[in-house]
Amino acid sequence: MYGEAIVRAVVVNLNGGAYIGEAIESLRQQDYPHLTIEVVDNGSTDGSVAWIRRTYPDVIVRENQRNTGFGGANNVGIEDAFRENSDFVFLLNYDARIGSSCLSTLVAAAVSAGVGMVGPKIFFHDPPSLIWSAGGNIHWWRGSVAHRGIREQDRGQYDMSTDVDYLTACAVLLDAGMIRRIGMFDDAFFPSYFEDADLCQRAKRAGYRLLFEPRGEAWHRVSAHSGGGTTALKVRLRFRNQFIFFRRYARWYHWSTIPVCAGLTAGAYLLRWIGTGQWNLVRAMVKGAIAAAGVRAAMRDRGEAALMETRGAGAGEDSSGKG
Repeated sequence: MYGEAIVRAVVVNLNGGAYIGEAIESLRQQDYPHLTIEVVDNGSTDGSVAWIRRTYPDVIVRENQRNTGFGGANNVGIEDAFRENSDFVFLLNYDARIGSSCLSTLVAAAVSAGVGMVGPKIFFHDPPSLIWSAGGNIHWWRGSVAHRGIREQDRGQYDMSTDVDYLTACAVLLDAGMIRRIGMFDDAFFPSYFEDADLCQRAKRAGYRLLFEPRGEAWHRVSAHSGGGTTALKVRLRFRNQFIFFRRYARWYHWSTIPVCAGLTAGAYLLRWIGTGQWNLVRAMVKGAIAAAGVRAAMRDRGEAALMETRGAGAGEDSSGKG
């Protein structure tokens, strides 16, 4: 199957004109032959859609009339992959790029028995030798998701292929058959954060392996779309979706420690924000907790999607809280 498998690459765009060309170029330079590139736009207003159509006539462009969130936009591309009978779907953030042999390396690894998802070693864009993600771990007792190797200098310490708990959707190869079986991204996590961790858990619980393949390489401008800063909306969404994720998947006995560990972490952030007068972030964390606990049924996130056009949460964020 390797070398003959059909791959559809999906890049979600949201006002990514400054960076998406680099992502597309890295896909067009792949040494893997059976590749189709699709950009799914989430309502950009920066002229990037017209620029993509003009510069890359070979790239398929799908336009959503509104921000459907990171997962929702990727689902559009995944559905297109199903219609075209693709064997694999490769997801790539618009602020990331991959090495020229990345796809061929990931596809070769994906044909191993039981593999449903394969992720490359991902570096920071700057400095390019600093690791951002070597796969991820889910700490069930602490109620957190974390990248392996984050901010470590690459010295070969993560050069072995290994099964992991979590692969970020920043750059990941998905087996199309697996997605048909377990379903696509869940819009409960709209507009972003933890939808990739949710997909990983569904894959693992269906018996699929999540494989970290370090011979594939990618580079990520971490949170380029949101300026790398902390906003009230990002805090609220992360806190809410983290709680939803662990409420969905953690075992009953994990809850003997999750409230304590999560509470200590949240308390540290609250003290920092109170000390610096960032009351908007304090309120955002409280709102996230209320939404996650289901105290307030009315969730206004879809009404706030327009805000994300400038902050980027509908273009791809990271469940670890590090992106």
